[in-house]
Amino acid sequence: MIQQNTALFLKLYTRPKAAMSEIIDRGSWVFGAVAVALVSAMFQFGVTARLYGTFQAAPAARVASPGAGKPAAAPDEDVEEEPLPSTRRLPLPLVGNLGWRFITFSPTAVFTGLIALALLYVPLTLWLVNLFEQMGSLGVVLRRDYGALLATTLMAWAASHLPLSLLGLALGARNIGPTTALALWVASKAWFGLLMVLALRTVFGGSLVHALATVAISWVSVIFESGLALLASPFILYFGYLFLQGDVRDVLSGFSSRQSFRRSLEAATINPRDAEAHHQLGLIHLERHQLTEAAERFRRAAEIDPEELDPRYQLGCIARTQGRLEEALEHFNFVVSRDDKHSESEIWREIGATNLAASRYEEARAALERYVERREYDPEGLYYLGQAYLKLGQAEPARQLFARCVEAEKANPYRRHGRRRRWRGMAEKQLRGLR
Repeated sequence: MIQQNTALFLKLYTRPKAAMSEIIDRGSWVFGAVAVALVSAMFQFGVTARLYGTFQAAPAARVASPGAGKPAAAPDEDVEEEPLPSTRRLPLPLVGNLGWRFITFSPTAVFTGLIALALLYVPLTLWLVNLFEQMGSLGVVLRRDYGALLATTLMAWAASHLPLSLLGLALGARNIGPTTALALWVASKAWFGLLMVLALRTVFGGSLVHALATVAISWVSVIFESGLALLASPFILYFGYLFLQGDVRDVLSGFSSRQSFRRSLEAATINPRDAEAHHQLGLIHLERHQLTEAAERFRRAAEIDPEELDPRYQLGCIARTQGRLEEALEHFNFVVSRDDKHSESEIWREIGATNLAASRYEEARAALERYVERREYDPEGLYYLGQAYLKLGQAEPARQLFARCVEAEKANPYRRHGRRRRWRGMAEKQLRGLR
């Protein structure tokens, strides 16, 4: 277990995207927690100790006494002097005193860092992702994805801070200047942010824009880090455990079940006649934006069972995404020749979108009209058909279709808006251009 997780940890430096996927399938959040604790201590001694002594607890300059210039007291008169503070907090570069709301170099971060990631950063990140992607009830998403997100977050934090911790220790915390220490600190946070973008794309399969927005906002969770001192109370820990023990078990069992399901699928691929296992693994890779791995699984499933249509359909979608339009049409035509209602008739939408990208506007219009006849409230199909009419020089039908696209998106259930809002935005842009 330790050897396997160590290999996954080191893979974050060479193939981070693939490593994130494997951490979800085989990683351990316990290993990640231990790694964060160890690296956090190294980072404190190697980098933040210098910043703490320079900015957060800088030696206080001696200032003139408030009584300077006043007559001296009589020799026999007792004078009580106010003690001067030994340290003071200096403004941070660029962000000034405002930065202290979001940044701390305190040595206590060694003990609170792991708890802050688990109880503040990961839940806030998960809430933001669900806000952007509209994946369903927050409680369901929390039980389903918290374990996977926690494991990838802990591994990402440790991996991003370890090299710069070692560099700080090599230079010597007392010997490096505050500018160098601050540069190492900022670089570690930026590296962590980049790894978290990959983690979010892998765990949730969301868009790059939403992942970037989530990472840009979720760091504000450190504002509440000072409240973690309450966890020092054994009474709060005890009653918190009693109140949340069921949810904790659900989260941990959900993560374990997710890994067990993946192992079962891998084991099933040993059977040379089992196309379904390859197909399901392909869908997992597809959700994680691993198109090359997904295509390999779908191709293997199609080889095992040539009459199975969905692997060919998925191969066509991947080929269209990667710009191989003729190959995509070959797969789509194979599917539609056997089932013209495949995937709730979405096969016609994909054929139309592919022809549209290939500048075959008449063929695109014909396919998309057939699709819209069957799925008249799908914003994506309406938008593509509007584009086909626009390319054919028929502005009025295009305008009507873009308007229908906007209305169809508004009529969709709220939980699905995150997936379809982009078509409404593009349709509204086209409508403004047609006025």
